Amino acid sequence: MGIFKLSLISLKKDMSKSIFYFLTFLLTTIFIFSFFNLTFNPYSGIHLGKDDTTFVTPIAVFVIVIAMLCVFLANNFYVSNKGKEISIILMSGASIYQLGFYLFLQVFTIMLCAIPLGLVLGYLLIPTINSLFMMTFKYNGQLFYLSSQTFPATFMILAFEVMWCSMLNLGYCVRSTINSMIHDKNKIDLSGLKGPQITSKVFIILYFVPMVLFLFVKDSTSYMFIALFGLIGISGLIKKVLPEYIRKRQKNQSLENSVDLIAYGFFHSDLQKIFSLLLISLLSSVLLTCITVYTLKQPLVSMVALMSYVSVMILMALTIVFKIGMELYKRKGNFENLCCLGFSIEQLKKIIKKEMICFYGVILLLPLSYQIIILCNLLIKAKITFYLFLIILLIQIVPLLISYLLSIKLYKSILPTSIIMEK
Repeated sequence: MGIFKLSLISLKKDMSKSIFYFLTFLLTTIFIFSFFNLTFNPYSGIHLGKDDTTFVTPIAVFVIVIAMLCVFLANNFYVSNKGKEISIILMSGASIYQLGFYLFLQVFTIMLCAIPLGLVLGYLLIPTINSLFMMTFKYNGQLFYLSSQTFPATFMILAFEVMWCSMLNLGYCVRSTINSMIHDKNKIDLSGLKGPQITSKVFIILYFVPMVLFLFVKDSTSYMFIALFGLIGISGLIKKVLPEYIRKRQKNQSLENSVDLIAYGFFHSDLQKIFSLLLISLLSSVLLTCITVYTLKQPLVSMVALMSYVSVMILMALTIVFKIGMELYKRKGNFENLCCLGFSIEQLKKIIKKEMICFYGVILLLPLSYQIIILCNLLIKAKITFYLFLIILLIQIVPLLISYLLSIKLYKSILPTSIIMEK
């Protein structure tokens, strides 16, 4: 069977995984296209590069990098779950380059479907975005204005993504052995050096100190720098403090409660496997809130920051669901074993619910703990309206709430059939 035909069969077989990857790339394409068209629109009053006298260029760089990271992470999740499939192809006599071409065909096929549709949907969103600007600011341009620079800039970013995804996939094939792909399902990016060891108490202090400092901040600029300092504490909480707490909880309190023991074990696994994604999500949430607050004296720039915040949170929520979905398929065997051990449908549902509440609670509450203090402080000083306060919180909460519900639905779909029929 040819490599091309085999790759298409694999796409069809892993349809659910392919759809999530497709949606991630689709939303990224829509976002990048819309963002470039808005910033290149001379009637919007926004300027990029050397003509930028505002904060738009740093915002543009930040959000585009985040959007690209979402695609790279989605690509990582998609390809690293094909370990057994790839090992079988290698054992069949395929070379590394044939294997790289096999992965390239799958990824390129998904991107080939996502990019044109994303560009069309992005174009259809132009009048909506321009109408929003017309209602909020003095916008006198055409509703369907399309800048001649939008397509070249968008294609440059997308071409970069396709190139790097292909190179990462080929590198994955070169570095991975048949045995490791069968058993470990290696990640694409295995690099990373251990930094200096910091105790849990230091991370807890680093997390709480910014909360106190926020109360004494007089200018909006300081929020951003203090929040960056606090993100070190947040990363430590996720990487070190929470895992230690979970292990102690399992050892001291959960041994007699099998549901808690398993749920916290899964939660611990989630934190370890999705650490980089969690950190990017938390960084985006806190920094984009601070940028929105920092640019309040420039309503146009603040509006761009707010729209970027919405787009990034939607992308992050989808990427989290994608990664959760990839991990859940690995746990199908775990649930079958639990079924054989006598666990009931209600117990399995409790495990699912407790794990997901803990996981999404961390994603939601850690940035909210900073955001609420910052926004309440500004609200008391009458620097923001209650309407803006509510909008920022909704942008943070709603995408993650939808992501939580989708994850629960995906999770319940892997329950053993025999268990489901007991209902």
